[in-house]
Amino acid sequence: MNPSTVARLKALIAVIAWGGSLPAIKVAVSEVSFTTLIWLRFGSGVLALALFLAFRKRLSLLSWREAGIFAALGFLGVFFHNAIQAMALRSVSAGMSGLIVAANPVAIAFFGSLILNEQLDRRKKAGILIAAFGVLVIISRGDPGFFFNRSYSPGEMLMVVSVFSWGLFSVFSRKALQKTSPGLGMLYALSFGWLYASIPFLFSGGIGEIAGISATGWGNILLLGVFCSALAYLFWYDALKELQASEVGVFLYVNPVVAVLISALFLGESISVSMVAGGILVFLGVWFVNSGKK
Repeated sequence: MNPSTVARLKALIAVIAWGGSLPAIKVAVSEVSFTTLIWLRFGSGVLALALFLAFRKRLSLLSWREAGIFAALGFLGVFFHNAIQAMALRSVSAGMSGLIVAANPVAIAFFGSLILNEQLDRRKKAGILIAAFGVLVIISRGDPGFFFNRSYSPGEMLMVVSVFSWGLFSVFSRKALQKTSPGLGMLYALSFGWLYASIPFLFSGGIGEIAGISATGWGNILLLGVFCSALAYLFWYDALKELQASEVGVFLYVNPVVAVLISALFLGESISVSMVAGGILVFLGVWFVNSGKK
């Protein structure tokens, strides 16, 4: 496989890991607070990634300037992004949060064009819109009235902020990765994100929660840390180094598709015709964005 194909495969694996994290999060937060979960999740992710890089003999120090850049990215895309999403999810329904987060690829494409001067041709624009429509079909379960017969809450505004934070994180990361390897860059970003998360963890008394975590809880936390954080973030950085931000970002539309499948397999939720149709549209849109002009 050529480097672009490998990068697309890694982006797909990353969003599948994130989309499949919902059951693990639900189990973990039944035993610990979001603050403790975020700290343990990224702490285990940092450890796993550091051991992986050490095993591959790729562990080294970055310059002060590079470290400062990834410290800022760690705050934006690891700590801040996950913290405001955790706060928002306390009051936002799963359907509406999915709708708002579906704007992520559009935000990434917009910032990529504005900051990196990446060009969006008609094919990419069409693919982004097709995939976005597919997400709307999945979330609404085929009922357009779902989006109009409701009021909006402050939590939903926080979800909108998270869209911009992830868009900026992805675009600035692509710029930073032109001079830094994805593995080291992600290790520094994840490490600083974990350090920032240590502040609310310590002040909220999170240490006292650790002793009461069951084996099942630890299993889900390690799953979130190793696979949904270390591996997924690393693969996301690998893809950003190789592809345009808009081409990587569109893979985020696969998230709700994976979430629906995982919910059906492990939580017993049903799959409707509208969900299947929406999933087909999502993958069609992703193909449009990442296929050649032919």
